[in-house]
Amino acid sequence: MAVLLKLYCQKKLVNSTPLHIIAFFFIITAVTLAYADENDKENLALKGIISNPQTESAARKIGHFDIENGFERHYFYTLYQIGGKTLSRQGFSYYHFPISELKFPLDVYMFYLDINLSFIDRLTIHFSMHSSINTRVGKMKDSDWVPYPKIKTIYSESDARIKAVFNEIDLTARLFTVSFFSLKAGIGFMHQYMNYSCSNLEQISFYDSSSTTYIGNPSYIKLLGKALNYKIQYYFFTMQITPLVTVHIGGGALEIAAAIRFSPYIKAKDIDDHILRGKTSKGESTGTAFMPTLRIYYIFNTRIFITAKLEYMYLTTKGEQNQYYYNPFLDFSTGNIPGWSATIEYKTKSEQLSVSLGAGYSFEF
Repeated sequence: MAVLLKLYCQKKLVNSTPLHIIAFFFIITAVTLAYADENDKENLALKGIISNPQTESAARKIGHFDIENGFERHYFYTLYQIGGKTLSRQGFSYYHFPISELKFPLDVYMFYLDINLSFIDRLTIHFSMHSSINTRVGKMKDSDWVPYPKIKTIYSESDARIKAVFNEIDLTARLFTVSFFSLKAGIGFMHQYMNYSCSNLEQISFYDSSSTTYIGNPSYIKLLGKALNYKIQYYFFTMQITPLVTVHIGGGALEIAAAIRFSPYIKAKDIDDHILRGKTSKGESTGTAFMPTLRIYYIFNTRIFITAKLEYMYLTTKGEQNQYYYNPFLDFSTGNIPGWSATIEYKTKSEQLSVSLGAGYSFEF
């Protein structure tokens, strides 16, 4: 259409305009078109640079959202001990520590879901949920050193079942990057909930209160049915520093992170319901934890990634436990005093090792 219009205009001008005006018009037009052509070339070249897909992607992308799930295997235990200073309605007394220990297994499989939100490759918000899959986790072990320290006079085992839920959230910041090495630091919060049900008690005892030495012939008992319920919760304030190495392999990138994480403050709260003795014990304590982690992460150019993680935790807390007999006639050691109660020194300790495998997808935005 533009060409036809141009030809029509040229025809009208030839028929109605002197030749020198026509010549001047064509010279001006040629110069203008030449300048416009060169300017268009420069603009196209510049546009080619600006509209480069990689440059546009880098300019548009301000972060990424990662979602990951997988399975993990937990090992080891959580336990509590009592002993030391004791105050009851019968007065003040002092026992060696520990006088009693209950050790609960943590041999459990868990499913986990991780969510990460990162901005400008600098700040990352991480949230994860973990839930137990199996319930049978082995034997709960109950040991008593009565009345002598380091002489175990009563020992029992019960079948333990567990329901466990672990959650954590943290905020990390990349401090600097030099070549393939980065350093991150962060703070966070963790919560662990474990609910145990123990049954089918088997006990062997050398304790004999009628003997002058309190040591007698071994006796064995087995009681079917539920013996004990135990719930414990750990609340962690966490701090971490994470060296990170990134290596580009094939069409993706491999990251190896060795997090040095610890908790300067833990709050532990638990409830132990000794059903066979009609006794409830509630403990509160505070302490610290050390939690190193090794994580290997590989992301493909399709934004799909796979991960493997090895994590260890060691924690200890100290506090007090309050004991109360809601059915004192089930335990003659209290002298059948209705409503007998006591406060005793109390400690918790837990070692946890987990191995996990997972996969996910990273959405850029």
